Amino acid sequence: MKEGIIVDDLRLIGIPGTNKVMAGEFSRLVRRAFNDVKIKEPAKAGLGALIYPFEPRLAALAVTYHRTASRVLRGLYRSEAKRLEPLYDDLLAGVSADTRGWFKDGMTFSIAVSHVACFEAGGRQIVGVVKNALVDGAKMRGVSLSVDPDNPDFRLDVRMNEDTLTVAMDLAGRPMNQRGYRTDRGLAPLRENLAAVLLMLARYDSRFDLLLDPMAGSGTIAIEAALMARGQAVWSPPRAPMAKNIEPYSEFIPDNPPPLFGDAAPAIIASDIDKRMKRVTQKNMEAAGVEGLIEPWCADFRSLDAEMVKERAKSLGLERERGLIISNPPYGERLDPDDLNGLYSELGEWARTFKGWRAAFIVANTDFEAAFGGRARIKKPLSNGPLKGYFLQYDL
Repeated sequence: MKEGIIVDDLRLIGIPGTNKVMAGEFSRLVRRAFNDVKIKEPAKAGLGALIYPFEPRLAALAVTYHRTASRVLRGLYRSEAKRLEPLYDDLLAGVSADTRGWFKDGMTFSIAVSHVACFEAGGRQIVGVVKNALVDGAKMRGVSLSVDPDNPDFRLDVRMNEDTLTVAMDLAGRPMNQRGYRTDRGLAPLRENLAAVLLMLARYDSRFDLLLDPMAGSGTIAIEAALMARGQAVWSPPRAPMAKNIEPYSEFIPDNPPPLFGDAAPAIIASDIDKRMKRVTQKNMEAAGVEGLIEPWCADFRSLDAEMVKERAKSLGLERERGLIISNPPYGERLDPDDLNGLYSELGEWARTFKGWRAAFIVANTDFEAAFGGRARIKKPLSNGPLKGYFLQYDL
């Protein structure tokens, strides 16, 4: 067997530029969940991937609770081959010599390929080679495996980082942002894990911050804030990670994972001008199990002022030492540029009436900063899917 083909690591794959955020969240989860585990600084594979030594409890923790990752993977094999035949040889050698027992007789699998543009073959060809190497290598160990693209026992993730192709098990079996609570996405949905990144970058702390999203849409930011504050599982029942039914992870993933910070009592207001979106937010809150942790309002943000918000929050028992305005404002796909710049300008004037608060936004419109006014204390590249954007934070 060629040395180094078999690997065993835990990989957190996220949005480019979020390595530090993902590492910080994982460290917090580990400290809360375990008294006897200390994690080392992870290796980095590009701007959106962290690599830790594999440990079943850590893998189960990540795939159950980690909110900022896009994927949670167990790295299995690696190859620096650039052509199909050497790739097959590498993987066959690795699988046939693999004594870890991660695949069992009769199991089915599917394969997804991404980020392989520098390989000298297309994605479908790579899928075929990985499939053949896994089936043939397992057979050499007396194990029968077969492909089931629709309802497999496990899914393999195949991707490249620089010159190395990695074959890994996708422990969730789907993107981590597909939590299961969003019954209606609204017109401009923000991916759930990106909302979690936004909250981490804004340093949201439920103990001290009254959180106000004045353009809440379907409530994703508010819901992620409530779930993150309590350290609740990523998945809304009946959805669960695929690893829940696979050894050795299954023993560490209970049917109803408890919140890690169950005593948290966040103060969150989700407001939107659209009455329908308020109803959508309420449905999504119920699906996420956070009704009672978020106060949904229906209002034009321009009709709200700081004292009104503070007084109403106080009447609802939502007093906090400080405040955080956080939102995903419209980018312009459906609005006239002049109307949009006017909206940004009014948003800036309105936000600055909240003296002593912070304001954080994810924006993908280059006109936002000038129209909003003032100077952002933090500006960081942060894209929303194909839209190149920025995280901006202001001290008000």
